Amino acid sequence: MTPIEYSELTKAKNLAADAHKLRKLRFRERIADAILANPDWSYAKAQETLNKETAVWQQWSRTAWKSLLASKNPREIALILTNPDPELEALADSHPFAACLTLQSNGC
Repeated sequence: MTPIEYSELTKAKNLAADAHKLRKLRFRERIADAILANPDWSYAKAQETLNKETAVWQQWSRTAWKSLLASKNPREIALILTNPDPELEALADSHPFAACLTLQSNGC
């Protein structure tokens, strides 16, 4: 691979990574909006998700989200989900709120 080809490949890779991060952030923004629109239902669905059996590698995020749901209000949860800080990305990506977008007829 020539240096020019490598540079072009690196540019393309970085553009794709940036686009992916933006798509994830927009997706989490939609979930945050759903949580704010119907916090009681959203929290209940998240608790159902968190109470399901989990793989060992998921336990850290389940524990963290249980603690967050017990200690944070919906606006604070929405801010966690929409914060682009790389330190919060793994936690935001492991959120238990997917039902808020898939079951909109139930209140979100």
